[in-house]
Amino acid sequence: IVHRLDKDTTGVILVAKTDDAHVKMAKLFENREIRKIYKAISWGKVEEQGRIDLNICRNPADRTLFTTSKTKGRDALTIYKLDEYYPPLSLLSIGLKTGRTHQIRVHMKSLGHSILCDEDYSGGKKRIKSFHSKYNQLLRRIFKKINRVALHAELLEFIHPVTSQNTKIVAPLPGDMKDVLSILREYSEA
Repeated sequence: IVHRLDKDTTGVILVAKTDDAHVKMAKLFENREIRKIYKAISWGKVEEQGRIDLNICRNPADRTLFTTSKTKGRDALTIYKLDEYYPPLSLLSIGLKTGRTHQIRVHMKSLGHSILCDEDYSGGKKRIKSFHSKYNQLLRRIFKKINRVALHAELLEFIHPVTSQNTKIVAPLPGDMKDVLSILREYSEA
């Protein structure tokens, strides 16, 4: 396995068939020569596009989690774009320029737009209370359709280490995220 995804994140993952291919692919990741695009459903209306350039370090209060910092930790850069907004949730395309553990989850929390169902980073069911009561029933219905962090590794693009061809691998959105979007679209049209 060349790289990893956070627990419960769906999508593309690369596995090398040979040791040589593994070394070459790992070097592409290390040199940030792989384009990575994720889809996420987050709380609230996110700006049309943005850039989050905050370091990530261990959370001193809980060493299993991470937090942002301007001075400590490792550099992390996330670029995002709003694809669709269906109150009270946003569908985002997120590009990673770095690949830190929990990077998208930590960065989105830092904006106040945690990922849906992310209990570790303020995106769980308790968040329902912070929205107008007219959304309570809708959000409860959504939580019945998805019980994991609403994050999906949609695309990896790179120069293949053996063929030297531009290679793009795409994983379609999983059923649970499609179900959430269908519910949101249906609600917004009603």
